[in-house]
Amino acid sequence: MDGFTLVEILAVIGLVAILGGLVVGAAEGVRARAAAARARTELAVLTQAIESWRGEYGDYPAETDAAGLFETLTGRRGPQHRVISPPGPAFIEAGRFSLMAADVAAPGNVLMDPWGRPYHYVYFTRSLGGSLAPGFVLFSGGPDGSVKPDDPPASGAGAGVPDLAASENADNIYSGR
Repeated sequence: MDGFTLVEILAVIGLVAILGGLVVGAAEGVRARAAAARARTELAVLTQAIESWRGEYGDYPAETDAAGLFETLTGRRGPQHRVISPPGPAFIEAGRFSLMAADVAAPGNVLMDPWGRPYHYVYFTRSLGGSLAPGFVLFSGGPDGSVKPDDPPASGAGAGVPDLAASENADNIYSGR
């Protein structure tokens, strides 16, 4: 009777397990690259929306939290955190982003990165030639979600410059970088 020996069967099972592990590992790598690419794309869209907001109101949104930024970009908040009712022009199509709450109009809603955490926005002013120049930094905490506290600074000599050498920021994804 011709058949497979126990050793041959175990060898085939081992080979299938190794090949399965390679496929799963490759799929994880593809997912990680896709999430990073999505974050870069969303950051580019959000950066353009913030620039459009500046064109409309003359300055970048001076928001300090993710919910305020969302309300600003959806037209529900104007300069000096003023609530606009009825809402003004929307600078993003909120339905194209992952949100904390499914309802776009939910209070406290925020834009979420591909890893399920809010995007970070820092409005800053920097002294340039004797006057203050506004700017912003927009970024994702990346796959690990870790961000160095109070980085980038909102004022001072290093305003708006993230500490890229900090271990917490190693996998962060910044707009424009």
